[in-house]
Amino acid sequence: MSEVEFRWMPHHEGAVPPAGQGKRISTYTVALEGWRRGLDLRYYSYFDENNLLKVRYSLSDGKKTHHFQLSMGDGVTQEAFDICDNKELTKQYLSKAETSVPVPAGKMFGADSTDEEILSFAETMNFPIVFKPTDGNAGNGVFANIQTIEELKDIIPHVREEMGFKEVIVEDYIPGREFRVVVIGDRVLGAMIRRPASILGDGRHTIKELIHQTNEIRMTNPHLTSRLIKVDREIRTMLKRKGYKLKTVPADGERVYLREKSNLSKGGDAIDVTDKLTENLKNIARNVGPAIPGLQHYGVDMIVDEENDTGVVLEVNARPGFGGHLFPMEGTPRDFAKEVIDFYFPETKDKGRSWLYFDFDSVLEPLNKRTATEVQVTPITPDPLYGKKLILSGKVIVPGFRRWVKDQAKYRNLNGFVENQEDGTVLIVVAGTDKLKVEKFIEKCFKGPKNVEVTSIEEEEWNKPVKIFFEIKNRKTDLTPLQLEKELERLQARNIELEARYQRFKARKTWRIMEPFRKAYKVIKREK
Repeated sequence: MSEVEFRWMPHHEGAVPPAGQGKRISTYTVALEGWRRGLDLRYYSYFDENNLLKVRYSLSDGKKTHHFQLSMGDGVTQEAFDICDNKELTKQYLSKAETSVPVPAGKMFGADSTDEEILSFAETMNFPIVFKPTDGNAGNGVFANIQTIEELKDIIPHVREEMGFKEVIVEDYIPGREFRVVVIGDRVLGAMIRRPASILGDGRHTIKELIHQTNEIRMTNPHLTSRLIKVDREIRTMLKRKGYKLKTVPADGERVYLREKSNLSKGGDAIDVTDKLTENLKNIARNVGPAIPGLQHYGVDMIVDEENDTGVVLEVNARPGFGGHLFPMEGTPRDFAKEVIDFYFPETKDKGRSWLYFDFDSVLEPLNKRTATEVQVTPITPDPLYGKKLILSGKVIVPGFRRWVKDQAKYRNLNGFVENQEDGTVLIVVAGTDKLKVEKFIEKCFKGPKNVEVTSIEEEEWNKPVKIFFEIKNRKTDLTPLQLEKELERLQARNIELEARYQRFKARKTWRIMEPFRKAYKVIKREK
């Protein structure tokens, strides 16, 4: 298990719906921050050169409008994006800047370069080296710490032919830890590292059990709900190399690494290391912006030698993902979404922030179905919410009561939900900007309709985010992410079991004997 379990920033707790998790977490959280400050928010469809749907969004204060894709706003020019999208071009700009930025020495090879030319150049270098595409992302096609020319001979055709990356780079391998540093203007906002998938022993549970426990924590993190640790060939091989099995019980406090690479999609952890950034490392990150024209905010992947306080920039991302910073598995969450809105709409800094959130799934639905090209999210004001949690006891599980509660909330323009409980009570969470309306709603609920008898109401403050509008929750279908994962695993296991039974049945002699009759029956059926 992790020493420090994932923790929310209060204004994000429970406020990230399924559609806003994973890869769309920047798209959702930046837009949410602007919307909560009273800005007009619109999502719209955009089709790329392959006619694939991409979702973009805009925020407006009525005087100016800014457009965004993922975490990148229109303050970043297309030229800057194109430079950052090409690793070799990025290196050229960084190394030739007025204040040069340290980058690994190496050489780029175009699509017309032969494998032999690449090998000839590599032989002039000191190993270990790195071999990677000029335009790869998320670590695709990147091979680091290559020790010999023989290794490189196997890797080149794999990357260029099998993976299809024709343009590649050969460069020095720089030992150290890889930091992702995010910068807006001349301000360094924070940094994180990625740790390969791992479990922490407790001296009692097996590796398999610890993987399950770790996944339970990951399921609560909106950035990692779909990025669980899956036991596969790579993990089994890694454990075997260490002399371990899935049933091994690691010692208390022993961290067992399950993979070599630190990809979050493969079970890696994001760990905040902002407090470990020295002034020298911050300066290296700051100098990237002036080196690339039109780059006002960005992410920097930097190999850091902490002992000598030096860093070398590997690549620059014009639209870095914020998920690992907003929702790190360890360390302090950093509110980069707030920083982006502060940058584009500085006049909203002191206007406050509503704790409402919107149903991103329903916003995206018409765009995904192509029944609309633009969706405006219902505007709100940045006023604080007054919220209450109510438990109603008595004769309250009555047909139509929840609908009546919803109507009362809707009449008063209140937000929240109502839900029947297993113990025969009714749970209500209600919130609004008008305290008097909330109190009138509670009075109305205590009286109830004629067919309901409310004997008592337990009342307490509600200081968490609330979804806009008022809904009726059906507890049976309101499964948690972990419950959904378990149900999916159960169905997949059942499917495997049925497939195995089917294959065993097909192998029986009677099945083979009856094969001609089944074919004849199909022909007769078609002729009818």
